[in-house]
Amino acid sequence: MKRVALIQAPVWGTREPPLGVVQLAGCLKSRGIPVKSFDFNNYLYQNRSKNFDTSWAWEQSYSWYDSEWVENFFKDYYSVAAEFVDEIMEFSPEILGFSVSASTFYASLRLAEILKNLKEDLIIVFGGPSFIDKDPVEEAFSRSPVDYIITGDGDAVFPLFVEAIEYDRDIKEISGLYYRDEKGEISHTGGYPIYEDLDKLPYMDFTDLRIEDYDDKVHLALMSARGCVWNCSFCSTRAFDKGYRTMSAERMHQEISWHRINHYDRHRKDNLGHVDFMDLELNGRISRVVEFCELMIKYPPCEFLPKMRWVSNAIIHPGLTKEVLNLMARAGCKKPIFGIESGSQKVLNLMRKNYDVDTAIRVIREASQEGIEVTLNFMFGFPGETEEDFLETLDFIKTVGPYIERAYPSRTYCAVEQHSYLHANLEEFNVKTPVNHHLYWETVDGTNNYPIRLERCARFENFCIENNIRVDRGVETTVAMDNYYNLGFYYDYKKDYSRATEYFLMYLNEDPENDTILSRFREIIQLALPGLSDDLRQEAEKYKLE
Repeated sequence: MKRVALIQAPVWGTREPPLGVVQLAGCLKSRGIPVKSFDFNNYLYQNRSKNFDTSWAWEQSYSWYDSEWVENFFKDYYSVAAEFVDEIMEFSPEILGFSVSASTFYASLRLAEILKNLKEDLIIVFGGPSFIDKDPVEEAFSRSPVDYIITGDGDAVFPLFVEAIEYDRDIKEISGLYYRDEKGEISHTGGYPIYEDLDKLPYMDFTDLRIEDYDDKVHLALMSARGCVWNCSFCSTRAFDKGYRTMSAERMHQEISWHRINHYDRHRKDNLGHVDFMDLELNGRISRVVEFCELMIKYPPCEFLPKMRWVSNAIIHPGLTKEVLNLMARAGCKKPIFGIESGSQKVLNLMRKNYDVDTAIRVIREASQEGIEVTLNFMFGFPGETEEDFLETLDFIKTVGPYIERAYPSRTYCAVEQHSYLHANLEEFNVKTPVNHHLYWETVDGTNNYPIRLERCARFENFCIENNIRVDRGVETTVAMDNYYNLGFYYDYKKDYSRATEYFLMYLNEDPENDTILSRFREIIQLALPGLSDDLRQEAEKYKLE
């Protein structure tokens, strides 16, 4: 059977192993396919240098979307990359499978090229949500030696593909595949396959990507559902998964128990202690939540260990009654994270959030009374939000403040996601077209732009602090650095190079070796000089202009 290497390129999270890779590894092994998983992202993260120290902070990850920046990164990290490539080649793979997203796209292209140069007969396969669009498909085929691209659920397609290659079957009979035909044209076999019955998924396989080698060494990440029961106007999920599929409560309980038992080590104090559900919402079906809680209470995983706690995203749902919340607390629910987004019913309706403010207040209060630590997420400046609507959000957080563990303000404020209803209907929301940057959009009348959204977020944070409500900074650097970073690039985008330079200098005072900021600063400084004060010109001299 063909040997398969599964690869995660940067940039990706480092809190836990990449779920797409470990899930696919489990699927391949269950069919007798020899497979080994490699996480280039975590490998680089563990070996990063000072000038790239913040490149894995989510708020600064946009550099990885720049092909030129990625190319330069590979040059700077040539020796580290070479060591990783050697590890892959020692496995003698015949098929390479890359888990690709927008943030990993260019690094995947570059790594695939390096590997193909070492072994020309390698079969290279990409897969991931980005390929719902034809543009990234065409770019991948034109800029890299990729042979096939999977659309749809990789765990539904890739094992069939590997078997087709092994047994010389016609790959055209497998739906969800892009390939080059005899004329060199890009063709698609049709369809967007999904894994229908999640209970039949093999368990995730952490043999090669060990949980203890990641930032949070004591938690199990599990995706027990795919899709969403809602269709919020700012969200793109429905473009990739129009339905809502779930594991059964019994399957959830079984996999959690299996991993906790199999990761138990009596010599370690930090055995798996909690589960992070990666579902968009755990409680899309209340009956499943109830059944899962009953199983966790009746059959606690590893009874000789402390109670397994769990964290999940959740939606405000009238079915979250006091009785259900009590059951969740007894079953180990530590923290539900509710995407409240706004305290204005008008804005919630524009977002197509299917709940009312009064229900939210009731659920939050009763969850707190059951000892559950509630986190609330908020957005700022959704199109149509006025100053009065924002003040309603402040009133809301003040009302529920005594009942929550923390508030989490979105530091993207309100992004226009491609494939969302908002993105497809900009005129309906009075958004100026075209939108060339998902963060820097503005309304036609100019009453809503990036600095205004940032300012509302800052006021929200200050309001929480004044009212003794814990507020999460929401970034991995600092709030001030994040503001300097984003305002610098915002004014750069607006071609106001003097103001951009001013913010870049403020950032460099905090992080003087940041490669991304230094590179752009040096590119625009000559354009900015005419508008800079003498003091700022002198300050700029500190940074060895090239």
